[in-house]
Amino acid sequence: MAILTKVQFSHPNMALADVISSLPETDIRALKEVSTDPVSDQSFFVFETDDSDMLERELAADRTVETAHRVSSYEDQPVYSIEFAPRTLLLGSIVTEQDGFSLNAHRYDDGWIERWQLPDRESLQAVWEYANDQSFEFDIRELYRMSERDSVETIGLTKKQRDTLGYAYNNGYFDEPRETTLQDIADSFDISISAASSRVRRGVKNLIESSSKLSEDRKN
Repeated sequence: MAILTKVQFSHPNMALADVISSLPETDIRALKEVSTDPVSDQSFFVFETDDSDMLERELAADRTVETAHRVSSYEDQPVYSIEFAPRTLLLGSIVTEQDGFSLNAHRYDDGWIERWQLPDRESLQAVWEYANDQSFEFDIRELYRMSERDSVETIGLTKKQRDTLGYAYNNGYFDEPRETTLQDIADSFDISISAASSRVRRGVKNLIESSSKLSEDRKN
């Protein structure tokens, strides 16, 4: 039976390792529509940043990046097409070899959190063994069969979105009338108003999407 798992991992030669190290406050997430393409060498990432020039300098200096080109914007944040250097260690390719795929992926602290769907526990074991052989720091945070999905929280919020929404809720941002403003939220996290607005908007969107998917699963 197919399984869903959430994993957290890091490695000195993982995707975007240097950018993650040099820009600790920058949220990064893969676009799931293209991030699991087993043929293309390109991966697409959204970066939450107010300084595109600094981001481009760090991408150019990142030893895991072969090429990086800005291709578009998503929710007012830059999207880059990235081809990784041959030395880069990508767990996504191993997941694909095991007939699995990524549901979402985002930067978390000094590494990545990803949610995968895999055919069975044996395929996850194969990925884990590869990660262990390559000296990844690798932690399985959630694991359950597809039939158990209703009993597990699957909302795909980043830590910063979760923290920002929690602050907004606890301080009356969603009350009528509002007891706090976007400027207050931005000041609390030492970010711009546009970044605060983006975190709140994307976080609420993820909550609604996850709730809708869970309702559909229960109907089925």
